[in-house]
Amino acid sequence: MIKISDLTKAYGNKAVFNRLNMNIEKNKISFLMGENGAGKTTLLKCLLKLEHFKGDILYSGEPLEAVRDQVHVIYDDSPFYFNLTGYQNINILLNKRVEKDELEQISQKFLDHALLKKKVKTYSYGQRKKLALMIAALNKPAYLFLDEISNGLDYRSMMELQEMINNWSSEMTIVAAGHQFEFYSSIVDQLFVLKDGSALHVENFKTNGAELGDVYKEYL
Repeated sequence: MIKISDLTKAYGNKAVFNRLNMNIEKNKISFLMGENGAGKTTLLKCLLKLEHFKGDILYSGEPLEAVRDQVHVIYDDSPFYFNLTGYQNINILLNKRVEKDELEQISQKFLDHALLKKKVKTYSYGQRKKLALMIAALNKPAYLFLDEISNGLDYRSMMELQEMINNWSSEMTIVAAGHQFEFYSSIVDQLFVLKDGSALHVENFKTNGAELGDVYKEYL
């Protein structure tokens, strides 16, 4: 579980969170919903300690520093070494050594061998997104954070990613933020609506047959 207690964050005089409290369940897919500016990306940055804040965030009772090597994040457009190849980026950005057979097996789901030998500066936006996903799949973190992950992917890739995230959740605690509700609706286990500096845990929305778009219309 990720336990967030009394999280307070502001930019100057503008408050983003005011004593926010959340319990993100272990080995579940949790989704952060909110309008632009509600704090979805800011909350992800606080979880990663990329922003200063007041309050506490604990990962199964431990601070981030104790589990940092078990944490992975994929941004809308993840940073890479553009003058290096895909393979070189994988070797640099992975937290561990990966066997050649595993690398080849996973690459078949994302990017072919020929493309991985090319410099990342030649990749399209969607190909860079697939490279980021490939690194996450190889890294096998305990905690995975996804920010607008489905942007830039074609329909087939989105369906494959949907299945992959669903499978990953048996071993990972996944927190996602985005606006493509149709993509997330069928795989989300836990839903939080960010509004006015707080987080509302929307329970049993699937039991009631609601889609994420329905929840958005009701609460935002």
